[in-house]
Amino acid sequence: MEGQPQTHQFMFEDTFKVKALDDSRFERAGRLDCESQTYPGNHLELDINHVIYPVAPGEILSVAITDNVSPDKTRKLTTAYDHDKRLLGKSILDEYGYVMFGKVYKKDENKEKRVATVHASFGGLLMRLKSDPDQLQEFHFADQIYILIRKTTDSIA
Repeated sequence: MEGQPQTHQFMFEDTFKVKALDDSRFERAGRLDCESQTYPGNHLELDINHVIYPVAPGEILSVAITDNVSPDKTRKLTTAYDHDKRLLGKSILDEYGYVMFGKVYKKDENKEKRVATVHASFGGLLMRLKSDPDQLQEFHFADQIYILIRKTTDSIA
């Protein structure tokens, strides 16, 4: 299969509709409240820098989470220099408009209700992702992750 791009294996991937944006607390950051367009029950709350990446309620976002953005996934990227496009080359980062690097600091699971929640911090910008435990099984405490976001015009009815 030479010449064909390899598909990236994500830990989590979904399409969300932005229900609300609360930017009343901080000048440059706001908290998105998003509902899945694909899987009923998936819910995302995410802080973003809305000056760098403006988002409005009603917009549709494609969200993916991975633990490695290396083109061949064989190299762990540990410093900011590793992410330099001149060194990294073409990667999954090129396909998204907004990317953050962070760490999972908590994971909750309610087995009775079949709901899991992953909490992560991206340099102080927080994420809370609720989903089915099967969809979040790859997430563990202290995992280093990337969240990749792009706006999409696709609307799933």
